[in-house]
Amino acid sequence: MDSVVYREFQSADSEAIAALIKRLYLEDPEEKLISNEKISRTFRELRDHPCKGVIFVVELKGEIAGYALLLNIWSNEFGGNIVNIDELYVKKEFREKGIATNFITYLATSKFHNAVALSLETTPSNKKARSLYERLCFKQNKNTFFIREL
Repeated sequence: MDSVVYREFQSADSEAIAALIKRLYLEDPEEKLISNEKISRTFRELRDHPCKGVIFVVELKGEIAGYALLLNIWSNEFGGNIVNIDELYVKKEFREKGIATNFITYLATSKFHNAVALSLETTPSNKKARSLYERLCFKQNKNTFFIREL
């Protein structure tokens, strides 16, 4: 994948990446709706606190093809940093070219941010993503994920 570049988000990417975030939530809806305010808060939080995580921009032949939102989580159980792939999106026209596979492989082999593990989640209906993650050796955790909004 010589022409694929994974680079850190820059403020000039804000509009393009915000549009892709909205596309992700349209294609694979979550329980919560996404808004411009939430997106802007995420951009600001990661800019102001880079130890929390990073946004990667995926480019293919100079065109933005997708993005990844990576968040750091310290785990006592795993004894180190888990990089949570909170969001990973590749535009439809760039899918099935190995972009996501190569990106996840890069994170794993480089032990990005000194990670001892990678985590992610997907909606139950997203069978293509689930298949990809299983091929990349992700295993479903035995624990059930709970959340309480405040």
